[in-house]
Amino acid sequence: MRFNLKRNIWVVIIIIVMLLIRYGFEYALRLFELEVTFAESFNIVARYFITFMSIIVFIHIIGKSDYSISKLPWMLILIIEPLTGLTIFLTFGRDYRESSRYRRHSKIHNGKYLTHEPDTNFNKATYKAIDSEITDIYKTSHNMTKHHAYLYDSKVEVINNGEDFFIRLAEEIKNAKKFIFLQFYIIRTDKTGRMILDLLKEKALEGIEVKVQYDAIGSVFLNQRYLKKIEECGVEIKEFDPVFFAFFDTKMNYRNHRKNVIIDGKVAFTGGMNLADEYQNKARSKRFPRFRDTQIAVTGKAINSLTALFLRDWYYITNDFITDKKYYCAEKVESQGMVEIIPSGPDYKYPPIRNTYVKMINNAKVSIKIITPYLALDREMVTSLMIAARGGVNVEIIVPGTPDKKSVYEVTKSFFNDLLEEGVKIYTYTNTFCHAKVFIIDDMIASCGTYNLDNRSARINFEVTALLYNTGVKELVKDFKIDLTKSKEVLYSKWKKRSRVQRLFEGFIGIMSPLV
Repeated sequence: MRFNLKRNIWVVIIIIVMLLIRYGFEYALRLFELEVTFAESFNIVARYFITFMSIIVFIHIIGKSDYSISKLPWMLILIIEPLTGLTIFLTFGRDYRESSRYRRHSKIHNGKYLTHEPDTNFNKATYKAIDSEITDIYKTSHNMTKHHAYLYDSKVEVINNGEDFFIRLAEEIKNAKKFIFLQFYIIRTDKTGRMILDLLKEKALEGIEVKVQYDAIGSVFLNQRYLKKIEECGVEIKEFDPVFFAFFDTKMNYRNHRKNVIIDGKVAFTGGMNLADEYQNKARSKRFPRFRDTQIAVTGKAINSLTALFLRDWYYITNDFITDKKYYCAEKVESQGMVEIIPSGPDYKYPPIRNTYVKMINNAKVSIKIITPYLALDREMVTSLMIAARGGVNVEIIVPGTPDKKSVYEVTKSFFNDLLEEGVKIYTYTNTFCHAKVFIIDDMIASCGTYNLDNRSARINFEVTALLYNTGVKELVKDFKIDLTKSKEVLYSKWKKRSRVQRLFEGFIGIMSPLV
């Protein structure tokens, strides 16, 4: 790993302080000829220094007004083990909005990157003709993100398995005539990854503009030698926030989880699938369980919103702010629906997707359907779901029957009791890791994208979802009903009989869930 002074200022400060302690006390011992060993004095001073720093961080955490639920686990860690707590907090706990890289990139603030986004006037007759409870949800997300609610000019097609998605993606890449923008959290140089990357190489050699971005942590095992050959053919490839030193660098924590592909402004893709073999779901492997996932294909004007988001991330990585209108060339597609692209991430003070979901839950009258790979809800989300269930709304949540990470799955299970007790129905997908991220209310409005129902997606990762009305929703509802037939209901009558040890473990895990 490379070390950069500016990027690791906390490391430098701590090293300097420890060196001053080391040599300062050695000099003092010699000067005053004290009858105490250097090791003893050094340990005393080190303990005082760690205690002092822990108190400073403790006060800083207490003083923060936002997201108070995460304060308790941080304070517990600092009290129980100050040195470990300091290291973890300085690496994972510091606010992204206080970082220099956030301040340097002013165009990512308050939707300034949306240079070609239309004005949204919900007072227009076309919007007012729709039920106000529907448009209120769109207003909520628009007011937070500035992204336009595209009405009657965009369509969505649901792709519910990897085999179909990668075939479709390959076909669209082959047909590209102008440009290809491709972004994934995970890109592997396995069979699937090489198939798509080789196609991108061919298109670049044809003179097509190809830009690729991936997350440095999500794609940590990407074959860089192979990638270099792709770049030599003209494909522009950029890495989101590479980590040069693991400790005290907040980039370890704030990762780009988006999956976003735009081709010629004619079609775009987003959803849960990354560029890797496991999403093909053709067979089980020793490393990965069987996957069930959902991707959506977007056509029409809403593509321009995904283009803006891709170029926003490109600007963040390269400092090149691209505003050329040639990339915003999506044309109207006749539709009876509404599509709004909602980004979310640590660059927002309040999480847009999470807050939109709370609004959706509160507006639900008949049903709430959720499929998510992870469940680590904050108290507001839990309360909203419980109130909805108590109010007669049929709340159904599908989670994996087979987890990808067993430790994280324990966090998911820690939320079962409170939800089941209040009438929320929970199902585990039989022998399958469901990686889809779908949220539907009243079979009328749906969200599908990269967002998991956990704190990492809400406040830490950069995410995106598509908020859908009257387009793609029926297909998502149909898929959900099929998924229910392949899932097993968790019955509260059986769940409440679990052991006391399990209950205690769930209680502890629940306290720490805001950090997951």
